[in-house]
Amino acid sequence: MLSYKEEVGSMNNIKKYMPGLIFVFIIGWVSKLLNERISPIMQLESLTIGIILGMIIKNTLGIKESFQSGVKFSLKKLLKVGIVFLGFKLNFSAIANLGPRVLLMVVIFVFGTFILVNLLGKAFKIDPKLATLIGVGSSICGASAIVAVTPCIDAKEEDSVLAVSVISFLGAIGVLSYSAVAVISPMTDIQYGIWSGISLQGVAHALAAAFAREGAGEIGTFVKMARVLMLVPVSIILGFIFNKSGTGKRASFPMYVLYFIMAGILASTGILPEILIQFFTELSSWFILIAMIAMGLMVDFKDIKDKGIKVILLGCVLFSVLSVSTYFIILRFFLY
Repeated sequence: MLSYKEEVGSMNNIKKYMPGLIFVFIIGWVSKLLNERISPIMQLESLTIGIILGMIIKNTLGIKESFQSGVKFSLKKLLKVGIVFLGFKLNFSAIANLGPRVLLMVVIFVFGTFILVNLLGKAFKIDPKLATLIGVGSSICGASAIVAVTPCIDAKEEDSVLAVSVISFLGAIGVLSYSAVAVISPMTDIQYGIWSGISLQGVAHALAAAFAREGAGEIGTFVKMARVLMLVPVSIILGFIFNKSGTGKRASFPMYVLYFIMAGILASTGILPEILIQFFTELSSWFILIAMIAMGLMVDFKDIKDKGIKVILLGCVLFSVLSVSTYFIILRFFLY
């Protein structure tokens, strides 16, 4: 039983989040309506529309202070819940057909990104720790990876904020670009899912782009989760590199990835009724849409412009090289 003080605290938390949650939900509802209206003319998907609306609102009207808590909760918490529920849609036969090459590519991609960002950091004369944070955000899971690794390498808080801003901005641009490529690319759905999952920065970015094609979403999610799992070994290695004593901290294990896999295993046993699977799938769709909108509402163009042109250029060059190279590698060597 909760004490009176704990009950009051819980109620206050709900009240704190509610205005922002309602605000984001309304934008999500509008995104779905717009998608229905324009789908005969243009295939954008509700996720992409939601991100665009979020960025427009943030950079024109702004967001009320009372909405901030709910928006942040949507991005940080509801996204993870949505990913777990998405596990109930996992197609293990399709995943098994990917083979070990995809997992090997994930490992090569992560460590290759760190080599590349180190070279680019030296070329742009950017502090190694700041460049590393850009590499972490690009290679693992966006802003959450940057925040997790910042104490591991003893990076400055302002460098962390700058890296998060740049990666969030590039990820949002990446979602829009990938969604456009999805319409014209000769890639199969599986190839496109692998490409989105392996090359886009944050979990939200990868999922938004992957679901631009109906048959690519689950594959993209699985590949992205494999990248997220790299957070633990990478944080340990970076801790040793940047802490000479070898006593660096490490990031905690991302438990929602484990729950995501467990949900897929449970669904594959066939013991859950189909109506329950459909319910979880619909919840997943809404939670991920709301998280995408929240991500768009966090992108501040002025903040990006004011915080360092060299870091933005580093991020742009890194993202361009990674996205283009992985596109042609997957198109050439991953024939599904």
